[in-house]
Amino acid sequence: MGPLPKYVTLILIAVAALAFSLGAGIYIFSVCKGQLSPGPISASMDEGVELAGYVSHAEFEQDCGHCHAPIHCVTDTRCQDCHMDVARERASAEGLHGRLPGTDKCESCHTEHMGRDANITTFAFANVDHNKLAGYSLVSHQQDYAGEAMNCESCHQQGSFVQETMDCLTCHIEAEHDLMAKHLEDYGDNCVECHDGADRMMAFDHNTYYVLDGQHSAVACADCHSEHVYDGTATDCASCHAEPEMHVNLFGTSCDRCHTAVAWAPAQLTQHTFLLNHGEETEQPVACESCHMDSYTAYPCYSCHDQQEMQVTHTEIDIESIENCIECHPTGQPKEAEKLLTNQNPVSPQPSVLGAGN
Repeated sequence: MGPLPKYVTLILIAVAALAFSLGAGIYIFSVCKGQLSPGPISASMDEGVELAGYVSHAEFEQDCGHCHAPIHCVTDTRCQDCHMDVARERASAEGLHGRLPGTDKCESCHTEHMGRDANITTFAFANVDHNKLAGYSLVSHQQDYAGEAMNCESCHQQGSFVQETMDCLTCHIEAEHDLMAKHLEDYGDNCVECHDGADRMMAFDHNTYYVLDGQHSAVACADCHSEHVYDGTATDCASCHAEPEMHVNLFGTSCDRCHTAVAWAPAQLTQHTFLLNHGEETEQPVACESCHMDSYTAYPCYSCHDQQEMQVTHTEIDIESIENCIECHPTGQPKEAEKLLTNQNPVSPQPSVLGAGN
């Protein structure tokens, strides 16, 4: 089959263009008449305030072009034709819309077509990332002391949602008067200087005193600092963690020899000062039970070394007390006792298969 005559091709192009125009026209007409609307829009009024001749969105429901632009749909510029206060805040980078990220996408916070009774201004705050907006998380402020859901006015009681209007004291003093009185005396009333809303001290480097890594990084302050006592808090594991039954009288409380803050399990011996391949002809690590027969906190050397023989050997070099072997033989390396006796530091032990020297 040969190519179509030129005039037929032109006719087909004209028909396609007409069909496209007709379809686009029907679509635009339907949109403009609100026939393709996903639902009624809000009739909520802000105390009857009139903007551009309207007091609610419902008054121009049939005129979609007030908010919608071709291709781009909802645009910030069309919203700001009426909401000039928002335009001014964005232009000056002040106020809520001036500081809130993503305010060029009005529909991200102000979702329309939710019905006549929908207050899209109230809905907006549920979509605000308060931590990104103000550097203050609302994680710990979902409910008040009475268990009631909190909203913006719970903290910003002056009707303006900026940091200067944040009122921490009214709630906290009423609920915890004595604690807050002492807290104000010790630290002052600029709460956000230290608190970030997620139970973390912003102006305090906790790692200076105790490193909060692994599972400890997610622990609430009150879990370690009961009664709001901070100074002098113990940092050893046993102060917070009860000794497991399988550990009792066996491993002692030097938890960091085997455990890390990442998790209790799996555990691995990482600190063992004494050489694990102790012995003149020993190349492989000896079994733990060879030295730790009853528990891992005790290591009676006489289980291998004859006590009488050791007493004679030490007496010959004028050493009478030999009960605390580890005092002169901290690593079990050959000749280290001689170096100690001549005020020389013993050479640090080489890393073993299961652990390394301190």
